[in-house]
Amino acid sequence: MKYFISAFIVLSFSTLISHASDEPVVVVDKSKFQIHMAEYKNDSLVIFKTYPITLGKNSGDKILEGDQKTPEGIYRFTAKYGPPQIQKKLGDMAFYVDYPNSIDRRDKKTGYAIMLHATDDPSRLERNQDSDGCLVTSNEKIKEMSEYIHPPYSMILIYNELKPEFLVADSKVDLKNAFNKWLTAWTTKDIDTYIDSYAEDFRFEAMNRSQYKDYKSILNKKYDVIDVKATDVRFYTHPKYDVVTFTQTYSATFKNGKVAFLSRGQKRLYFIKEEGKLKIYSEDFSRMSL
Repeated sequence: MKYFISAFIVLSFSTLISHASDEPVVVVDKSKFQIHMAEYKNDSLVIFKTYPITLGKNSGDKILEGDQKTPEGIYRFTAKYGPPQIQKKLGDMAFYVDYPNSIDRRDKKTGYAIMLHATDDPSRLERNQDSDGCLVTSNEKIKEMSEYIHPPYSMILIYNELKPEFLVADSKVDLKNAFNKWLTAWTTKDIDTYIDSYAEDFRFEAMNRSQYKDYKSILNKKYDVIDVKATDVRFYTHPKYDVVTFTQTYSATFKNGKVAFLSRGQKRLYFIKEEGKLKIYSEDFSRMSL
């Protein structure tokens, strides 16, 4: 529808803003027209509540604006709105999803304003497919769901078919190894291994991969110590690509011990397969207060 040098790297759970580290994850199984609320425990997703949902009028992954298909991938909720900010037909509440994300844009996918929303017409919920691409539920159920969804940090995983392996820790070993390699290289200033963690067509703002390496090399020389702590690390897998989210606390100091830079926020790394290896295609960051 339109619309963080440290020999100690913390890889544990912690508070992510005001919410606890057991922040639920939203999981969608398009094949069963179900939306699940799941807990992230021991690198696995444990479903604790399930609701029926209405999806796009046409089956398959969203490709183009107006194709009336619901996208498939790993997304985050960006905003929450209610009347009068939303149209009457969206019911009592709407949560915007960040489609198209960086992977979608790479794949030339179009469209906008994909939402999880309610409806002012309950009869729509009698049909499995009756939206222009959004995920639709009742006013009552979206109010229940809203207890678990906290933009811009909450994630939604949308699968064509939800298979057990997408939920368990065993399927995330390669992703965990790729993430640990990247983080260790960053904190030890191993620039070659660090850059090797990125895909060939990685972009950061206006920089390509080679320019990004030059930029990071300058910072490694400028700062005596670079300290990156990663907490509340979560690994999400999908047939299309994988995502790692974590709270990143970064500090850099000069040789005289003076703090040069401090930041804290949620970082998201988007991994794709390149020559059989997981590489970071893109990353984004939502700043939090220190």
